[in-house]
Amino acid sequence: MATFTMTLREALDLSPDVGLGVYPIFDESYRHTLNEKIVNHFWNREIGQETVDMFRFALRRKMNEIMPFYNQFYKSQLISIDPLLTFSTTAHSVTDGSSLNESTTDSSGGNTSVSAAKSRAVSSETPQTRLAGDGDYATAAQDSVSESTATGTATEVVKGRQAGTQGGTADTQSHGFSQAQSTLLLQYRETFINVDMMVITELEGLFMLVWDNGDSFTPISSFYPFGGKL
Repeated sequence: MATFTMTLREALDLSPDVGLGVYPIFDESYRHTLNEKIVNHFWNREIGQETVDMFRFALRRKMNEIMPFYNQFYKSQLISIDPLLTFSTTAHSVTDGSSLNESTTDSSGGNTSVSAAKSRAVSSETPQTRLAGDGDYATAAQDSVSESTATGTATEVVKGRQAGTQGGTADTQSHGFSQAQSTLLLQYRETFINVDMMVITELEGLFMLVWDNGDSFTPISSFYPFGGKL
């Protein structure tokens, strides 16, 4: 039997709503779990207010004040990390280019050829007689002179064009650890927190430091001024 006010158990018997129905929470599906832990923890503790209405108001106000902060702790626990990973880098590169080559070859040439021919035909009726060197005294003589000139030119122009494009992507990733794995594991263990118990600790001020299991150790049943009624 409660001595000064009433236990949380007795308050719940009077009204199932003790102020845990509406407060901000990171995941609505977790509300029942957290409420159950709060109720179980303070089940035999006497409330720290004179009436259930005052306790309901105080608990609702406290939960609305602290939960926006503790919701961040809950959300951080949902982040999946590798405790043995100290660095992770990713590089992404893109190659995009084009090329154009143009060439022009211009060649020209020329040639000139000159040819000349000279001939003499001499006949004499007296072949036994030697002719003079200049052909005099010949019965007949015929001189023939010919000359020819040939000129030729050639020009050649060659043009070329070559175009191309190139592109591609490349991804590189590196990760690992730069410390002893045992050290990283110890550091990771230091990050473990019990957010539920952090919230419960915040609510300690709403309860008296009196624990009651329902047995009566006082001469009267209760000093609660309103006889346990709302």
